Amino acid sequence: MLVRRFLDRLAMSEPSQRAEIVRALVRVYLEVPLDAENRSAAATALLAVLDDPAPRVRRAMAEALASSPDAPRPLIRGLAEDLPDISTIVLRRSPLLSEVELVDYAGGGCERKRVAIASRDDVGVGLAAALIEVSGPEACLALLANPRAAITASSLGRLVERHGSSARIREALLARPELPATLRQRLIDGLAQVLADLVIARDWLSPQQANRVIADARDRAVVDLAASCRDTHRRRLIEMLAVEGRLTATLMIRALATGHRGFVEDALSHLARTPVSRVVALMQDNGAGFCALYRKSGLAPAALPVIRAMIEVLRDQTDDGTELGRARMGRTMLERVLTALGHDSFTPAEIDEFAALLWRLATDAAREEARMQSGGYFQAA
Repeated sequence: MLVRRFLDRLAMSEPSQRAEIVRALVRVYLEVPLDAENRSAAATALLAVLDDPAPRVRRAMAEALASSPDAPRPLIRGLAEDLPDISTIVLRRSPLLSEVELVDYAGGGCERKRVAIASRDDVGVGLAAALIEVSGPEACLALLANPRAAITASSLGRLVERHGSSARIREALLARPELPATLRQRLIDGLAQVLADLVIARDWLSPQQANRVIADARDRAVVDLAASCRDTHRRRLIEMLAVEGRLTATLMIRALATGHRGFVEDALSHLARTPVSRVVALMQDNGAGFCALYRKSGLAPAALPVIRAMIEVLRDQTDDGTELGRARMGRTMLERVLTALGHDSFTPAEIDEFAALLWRLATDAAREEARMQSGGYFQAA
């Protein structure tokens, strides 16, 4: 009787009226104590509304039922398979949908549905991994913005593989403090390549100049990133760089020029397969033992005099812990190394690679010191 009266009343009403009637029936179902017969009848009446031709009526039912743990499960599943304007309400809020069901909806649904699923309060590890595997940038951004989503490092790696070229994805990932250093470096490398392609395409620099500028920027980013990492993360970053063939003498020189001795110690330890404690002792001595260690590392032989000279100067200087102090120390060290070595220490072919690099680093250090002393006057202007 209850179902019949309800359906008759719906049949005689306009969509806006039907929406209100449905909301009223939902309140009765959820809030009024009903015996088993009437509760079953009310659930049947609501299930019949799934066939209502007006989306606003079905949307009203979704809004009223979505957050309730007492909603009829068949009704929630029916709404979850409706139009995106309706289904997203349930997919985002319903506590009745299991992770298996949500993974299924993510795989077969549209991007709007995946955004709704990614925004839920209970996105577990498996669901997050599934979303990253099938979603476009919008749903992945929603997932990254969800503080309650459980995203593992391996899932973040897969996200970098799939959408690392998206500027918004890169920005969201780099803003995550827990992002592993290896993934952070991959994103920085991708951005550097985008910038290089842009500079070359606009004819702002020649390909050779652009590649040199970008290579310098990438090396600077590597050193800065390594300096901000804990020891374990720094060593993982070094392992990745070694596999990619990027643990070069140039990178060692840049690290020493900015006072990041720990990076050089870990890099030499990895390349020469020598305990870090032994590397530290050999660098402190900076004699024949260090030369043997350096040759074992496989780094460019021509850079050995430069690196030894930098280590020698670094031993005599003290880092006061301030950015200005480090910039001043770097400039002084580079100038002393250049004076001590001179061009006679290089063959003509090596001058461009190492002496020119030292001059660039010395210039950068002097400019950085000037910026800090001027309080960033021109940047502020």
